[in-house]
Amino acid sequence: MGETPERTDDDGPGPTVGAVASRVDRPRLFVTLVLLAAATACYVGIVVVRHGPPSGGDTAPLTSVTTALADGDLHAAASAASLPNPPGYPLLAAPFVAAFPSWVGSPDWCTPSARIHPSTVGRGSVGAVPAGVVECDLPNASAAASLPHWYRAQGLLGVASWLVLAVGALALLRAARADSLAYQAGLLGFLAFLPAASSAIVQLYHPQDVVSLGLALAGLAQTLQRRWLVAGVLFGGAVLTKQFAVLLMLPAVVAAPDRRSRLTLVGAAAAVFAVGILPFFAVDPRATLENLSGFSAGGAAAGQTVLTLAGVRGTVASAVARDAPVVFAFAVCIWAARRPDLDAARPSTLVALGLVCTGSRLVFESVVFPYYLLAASVLVFLLDLVARRSPHWSLTWCAAAAFFVAVQPGNRVVAALGTLVLAVAVVALGFKELLAGDRSSAEGEPADAV
Repeated sequence: MGETPERTDDDGPGPTVGAVASRVDRPRLFVTLVLLAAATACYVGIVVVRHGPPSGGDTAPLTSVTTALADGDLHAAASAASLPNPPGYPLLAAPFVAAFPSWVGSPDWCTPSARIHPSTVGRGSVGAVPAGVVECDLPNASAAASLPHWYRAQGLLGVASWLVLAVGALALLRAARADSLAYQAGLLGFLAFLPAASSAIVQLYHPQDVVSLGLALAGLAQTLQRRWLVAGVLFGGAVLTKQFAVLLMLPAVVAAPDRRSRLTLVGAAAAVFAVGILPFFAVDPRATLENLSGFSAGGAAAGQTVLTLAGVRGTVASAVARDAPVVFAFAVCIWAARRPDLDAARPSTLVALGLVCTGSRLVFESVVFPYYLLAASVLVFLLDLVARRSPHWSLTWCAAAAFFVAVQPGNRVVAALGTLVLAVAVVALGFKELLAGDRSSAEGEPADAV
């Protein structure tokens, strides 16, 4: 994107810079919004075809925490220790549940559709359902009766989480000055049809993963624009929503040019995290710490990974899966920070460093669900766009990863080894970009514009 030249006294009368920018940017913004609306419609259609949020998985515990917060019951929300996540997503979603109790839900989000039935509860009786909301039958009638009314209705809020991801990805593309309309259309189409993006809603109902990634991508965008306070706020919200967002915050810290900017970024992130977590910690510290540790669900389940083939299960597997990627990311970021010829503030280098850190999660996981591929898939595709090259390798990786994780080859060993190879491959792709940037800086080639 070219910059508007400054006017001089010899330029004569003419429109102001702001007026010129307005005329240039408004049509472009309109086209971007049209593309975003079209991609959103495609994503919603895919989620509808896949029958919306599941009746099981993490739907009930996540929506119960959100409902408790919407009702002002902090103690009930803090005491829910069955979902190993920080409370960021319920904090963001609860105001919408409280403000729009009859609008955010729809019977279309019950699965399967044949099990939908209108509620027979009267509006004036105890436990009345707001107008326009229906409940879903579940195999266990008593369990269904105990669920909050917004158990399935929050599916629309889950879909709205995709908008956070899309806006964050577009912001990063713009900050890297790679936001041509063709790239915007390609990115939005990719996010709409990416299986991992819809699986986050329809498989186990994890909109928090989608929101956290979107906030973290927006934080990387602010990092490229050297807005350290805003970046820190976004990263704080991302980590408060999902612990693994720290894997994207570490590269941003490396990209900061001096101690002051690093302290601003980290301090703002820590402040946002503390403000969000302290009320829960004060009410029920044990449940809050269990959720943060990730062990409250009883440890990671067995899956198609080398870790489980080796017999590592339970809380030990959880410890490896959650802690090893953070240790690896710290080591990689320290290595990157100590290389004077590696400019982490370059868009392609920053995205590549983020890909290496987030991709390492797949290497150490003890179970890999399709939505676990979301961060690595989005970042490997963004890396190609930011580097302004054909995304054929990133699309190939996404297709192969979907086959080994979502389709799952019949042979368990083949599936586990294939998943490991693909996980190592995406980390290697990130390292390849880092080393390429290192060589170009050493040879005096111009870096990407930031």
